[in-house]
Amino acid sequence: MIVADDELADARRSAWLEDVAGAPSRVTSVPGIGTVRAALGGRVLVEYGRHGDRFVAVVVDAARARVVDLGEVAGDVGDTLRALVFALRRMVDPSSRAAAEAARASADLRIARLRATLVEPLGLSPDAELVVVPVGVLHGAPWSALHDGPVALAPSAAAWLRTRARVPAPDRPVVLVAGPDLRGAQDEVEALRALHRDVQVLGAQDSRADAVVAAVAAADLAHLACHGALRSDNPMFSSVVLADGPVTVQELHRAGVAPRRLVLASCHSGADVAYEGDEVLGLVSAILSRGTAGVVASIAAVPDVEVVDLMLALHRRLAAGETMARALHGARGEIDRDTPAGFVNWCTFSAHGAA
Repeated sequence: MIVADDELADARRSAWLEDVAGAPSRVTSVPGIGTVRAALGGRVLVEYGRHGDRFVAVVVDAARARVVDLGEVAGDVGDTLRALVFALRRMVDPSSRAAAEAARASADLRIARLRATLVEPLGLSPDAELVVVPVGVLHGAPWSALHDGPVALAPSAAAWLRTRARVPAPDRPVVLVAGPDLRGAQDEVEALRALHRDVQVLGAQDSRADAVVAAVAAADLAHLACHGALRSDNPMFSSVVLADGPVTVQELHRAGVAPRRLVLASCHSGADVAYEGDEVLGLVSAILSRGTAGVVASIAAVPDVEVVDLMLALHRRLAAGETMARALHGARGEIDRDTPAGFVNWCTFSAHGAA
């Protein structure tokens, strides 16, 4: 069923008009280049733009701001991304070893093309920490796999600056949620429990929508190990599956769910969709607009059981005080990329925001 346009518009308006108690105020003016440079703290901002089929990138570092013309590559990039996501999907549950090897070869080829088109022309240091602002189809790119250093994504430079303003809340708990019918989800949250103090766990039988929304809204760090369902036609009606059924992005948004940091160990949880005028909708963009300062999510399907090792490595670093981008970068470095599942997990997860 296609949701009516007025319902989608209503969801959008709620993002613009409602605030979360305790969240930083919205940026009311465009930040100057000096403000952005000072906030980057040694990071490099890369903001992409598009005119017709042509991509450009604005690169801001400690020394200067420059514009790099990437050429008429938009159509090629879109085709390459679709082929990459298809290859990753095949690697999640390959029918044979030969099928897995063919899918891996296809994925490697597409990642190399995207690197050559979108990142290498920028002339960046391989270990530079990036803040990337995508445009259009680039919201679906596996940015962590396209650059060797830590990467954080943001809807805009102003939005990234806003996420920096939210401070840790040590008096708030870590909330760990396991969804139903997901192999390894319960084991995942039980293993993560040992890494944090002041933890609340909602297991597969207890993860009912009302309880999850209330717990996550009050958390400093929340982790959802749930099935995710993408609605590319109306992404505000994408959902995560809980014990009593799916909960949509719109429902979470209206409920004001905005933990300071959120880990979404769910398929397609990071698959925001860009519309005309570069408006972006989806779970990540909705949560960030509510005041969440850091998110880890995946652009594609992920292996249910094998993702546990990545999540454990990620949370060990988060518990040690690292940002989402640096924690994810370090956790990805521990993955065995020679296995199909390991490669998918290494490729598909991205960090969003500054926390």
